[in-house]
Amino acid sequence: MLTNKNFKCDRYCGKCCMNLTIMVDNSDVNKIKKLGYNINDFIEMDLIDENKFILRKKDNGHCIFLKKNKRIYSCNIHKNRPKICQKYPFFSKKPIKSCYPEDMFPNAMFSFKAGRNNQ
Repeated sequence: MLTNKNFKCDRYCGKCCMNLTIMVDNSDVNKIKKLGYNINDFIEMDLIDENKFILRKKDNGHCIFLKKNKRIYSCNIHKNRPKICQKYPFFSKKPIKSCYPEDMFPNAMFSFKAGRNNQ
């Protein structure tokens, strides 16, 4: 079982940045803007709650800040990533079996496995 004490993210699989919706708050947005990004290039309004904002996704469903170099994924803003990304995969104190979204959210209304070979 993984806990926040024994977990070490390899930061190269990128699964946590694929097909998940990342909610951001004003402090997250301001931190990213200070890096030189234009707000319209990385933020969009949440479709469910117009008072909330999410990180924009690429056409393939990946986070706008996820980059791929050969077979390695990395975050362009890792040191300044949103708070929710910093917490991932530990949103509670419960141990987890895996940090992969498809294992963490097996009852999701959509499939994380769709298009899995296209990553």
